[in-house]
Amino acid sequence: MVYLDIILFINGAMDAFLLVFTAHLLRKKIQVRNLLGAVLLGELPIVFIIFGPSWVIAVSRILIPVGMVAVALKTRTILDLAKGLLYFSLLASLSAGIYYALAGWLGLEGTGLALKDLWVLPVIALILTAGCRVWERIQKTTLFLDNVCYEVELSFENGRQAQIKALLDTGNELRDPLTGTPVMVVEEKAVAQALPEGIQRFLLMPWRESANPWTYIWNSEDPCIQKMVFISARGINGQTWLPGIRLGSVKIRQGEKVWEHAVTAALVPHGLNSEGKFVALLHPEHIQKPVGKEEIA
Repeated sequence: MVYLDIILFINGAMDAFLLVFTAHLLRKKIQVRNLLGAVLLGELPIVFIIFGPSWVIAVSRILIPVGMVAVALKTRTILDLAKGLLYFSLLASLSAGIYYALAGWLGLEGTGLALKDLWVLPVIALILTAGCRVWERIQKTTLFLDNVCYEVELSFENGRQAQIKALLDTGNELRDPLTGTPVMVVEEKAVAQALPEGIQRFLLMPWRESANPWTYIWNSEDPCIQKMVFISARGINGQTWLPGIRLGSVKIRQGEKVWEHAVTAALVPHGLNSEGKFVALLHPEHIQKPVGKEEIA
């Protein structure tokens, strides 16, 4: 047997939590008196279920949530009210889903919430709070990557192109040792299919085992290989050589902004991002001067 005061307490506690959570998601401040007024308003449907006619119960289930959000958040426009009602409804649905999942897994008694099972309420609150923290962290990471990631189009001499995602790396100071051109670091596997056959064969040669890999370029008669360059870089295992390809046409895009440069692309055999969100690292000078599409020759 569950008493009316227990039902009112549980309903009020959950309404207060959901309204505070809604205000947090909407970045709004909620005053205590408004919260108490909204919670008291939310108790009316329970009273109507016990003492009121059926049509009053049906109407209250629609109007009461609207009134609760309007009172708690002090909404002034229909748009603000709609946003608040949407968030409040979604949180209420998630809470109900979590409760029924826990009830099934833990074998809680009956279809209602018994007094001894009130510990479920803080568990639901903790699950929603943890989920919100994870979601906000993902959103911040996504927003950061959107601001520093670029679409890059690499064009090779064989007429093939590669479309890749590149991250602006402010710590990238690599330059072509012969021309001084800023270097873009690219995962080898990301452009392997677009590379000219001569370069693909070159990458399979044992130049990594040589103390002076430049001889592989100087002794080659392949025009593609003769345009390559080795770039000295410091890696985890110390100083290393990166094979570079001089590209005369590289387009870099972010939204409506477009850059075009002659770029030396240094190939690395390892991945640059474990999640695969980008496969190349731009030099800061690659995006210094934005130009319109009509200015690109």
